[in-house]
Amino acid sequence: MKIHFLGIGGIGMSAQALHEHFRGNEVTGTDPYISERVKYLKHQGIKVFHNHKPENIDDTDLIVRTPAVSEDNPEVKIAKERKIPVITRLQHHIQIMKDFKRLGVTGTDGKTTTTSMLAHVLLKLGMNPTVFLGSTHPELEHGNYRKGGNLCVFEMDESQPGFSDYAPEYLIVTNIRGDHIENFKNYEEYIENFKSSCSKAKLCISNAEENILRKTITFGIEKGNYHLISVEKKMYNQFIKISTPFGNKRFKLSVPGTHNILNALAVIALTFEMGLDQESVLSAFGDYVLPGRRFQISYDDGEIIIIDDYSHTPVEIESLLKTAREVFNGKEITVIFQPHRYTRLKREWKDFAKSLTIADNIFITEVYGAFEEKDGISAKNVAELIDNALFVGDKENILKYLKVKPGVYIFAGAGDIINVSKIFKNMLGGLRV
Repeated sequence: MKIHFLGIGGIGMSAQALHEHFRGNEVTGTDPYISERVKYLKHQGIKVFHNHKPENIDDTDLIVRTPAVSEDNPEVKIAKERKIPVITRLQHHIQIMKDFKRLGVTGTDGKTTTTSMLAHVLLKLGMNPTVFLGSTHPELEHGNYRKGGNLCVFEMDESQPGFSDYAPEYLIVTNIRGDHIENFKNYEEYIENFKSSCSKAKLCISNAEENILRKTITFGIEKGNYHLISVEKKMYNQFIKISTPFGNKRFKLSVPGTHNILNALAVIALTFEMGLDQESVLSAFGDYVLPGRRFQISYDDGEIIIIDDYSHTPVEIESLLKTAREVFNGKEITVIFQPHRYTRLKREWKDFAKSLTIADNIFITEVYGAFEEKDGISAKNVAELIDNALFVGDKENILKYLKVKPGVYIFAGAGDIINVSKIFKNMLGGLRV
């Protein structure tokens, strides 16, 4: 079978393309961006075009497209003329999942980290999961994908209607914050997808701090079937005592942040309830590492530290900056933030302003639209609410305003702000010569 992916370089699409490739299908794709994932796909022998043209889909049996690819895309139009099936990334991923025993992770915040934690624990226990991840991780053979056995750990995209059709047997819902609701008829439809997902699961794990999902096993900081008793924080490491239905337990978590304690609690709840060896599960967290662009320290010369992070919701920004305060106590913290999607900013711009004030110095660049129209909102609206914030519309100009001095520099956002971080690192390297 020949499958053509439109937007093949996306983190989710590239994992699905790799899966089909290793199943023995002929895979091609189109993506105008020459990203790291596109380069990797080419290295694996997958042909990638960089211009959308009708001739790209000769002899294709199936087209898979991202939501960013419109109906008037030339490849979509010619496919429909030729009666070649065109399905969405979500629909394709759901089809793939039918072949597996499914362990899904969904929710607004923390999906990727929790998915990678779950995969890490299962690997440490000697299991052989297939993994689909919304980032790259050093434990996965192909970064965002691992070809394993019939057990599948996957990040369950909650951004589009119908995600309840994934129907995993085992499900973690990290939290529900009302993100992506512009893609649903209303808030009720959005919530119903979560409720339906949970009701279909053999075992559903949910956040005890929320009162949305019923009859689930819960986790939380102060309450839940699995909750925190105490924590001792030492730089990046956390020494944790928790309450579980099986008694109090202790473990070491090798990554910082209260939000990562929550992520670990969710994984512990799922694996304990599945009947996996409890001591082996707990010990696995001692050498866990975060996925790419999750509190990723990409530069540290002893005086200046650079962190790249994918945080793009107000809750994630707050967790990120609080974690930086904990780990780098006493150091000046500068955040360079690129909002992601105009719809999200329009809905939550005041919450973003509140979260960002945790930093000492705040630089805000214009929104990474992700193919959305501006829609009457600008990142400048956020900057105007914060006394110590500077709005720099063109991200390429931010470095003109950054004062190079000892401290922590955090480049945050789900767009291409990481490219500015790379330039900044190169500049620092030049200064040290």
